[in-house]
Amino acid sequence: MEPLRRRADFEQVFLSGTFVRGRTVSLRILERGEGPTRVGYAVGKRLDKRAVIRNRIRRRLREVLRRLELRDGYDVVVIARRRALTDGAPELREDVAAVCGRAGLLLGEESSA
Repeated sequence: MEPLRRRADFEQVFLSGTFVRGRTVSLRILERGEGPTRVGYAVGKRLDKRAVIRNRIRRRLREVLRRLELRDGYDVVVIARRRALTDGAPELREDVAAVCGRAGLLLGEESSA
């Protein structure tokens, strides 16, 4: 899993990718077909004006996704939702795994998105 960094890559995922919503996160997914999966995070000021809080959410999401085994060949943008501020680590881990499973990103599961 690699980071998704370039603005053009984020825009391409937002324009052409499929959307899967969960309680704590939403995902925009674009299948590239080759290479490692790249993941980017969108934690807007709408959630909290303080950068410290937004960065904490980003770090928590990055750690949860690092522990999941994702398929190769996708660009994924993880969009934090308001509930990500208040849910504990187990709830966040469970919801992110469920959303990734519904999107067909987890190894060993069929794609449904």
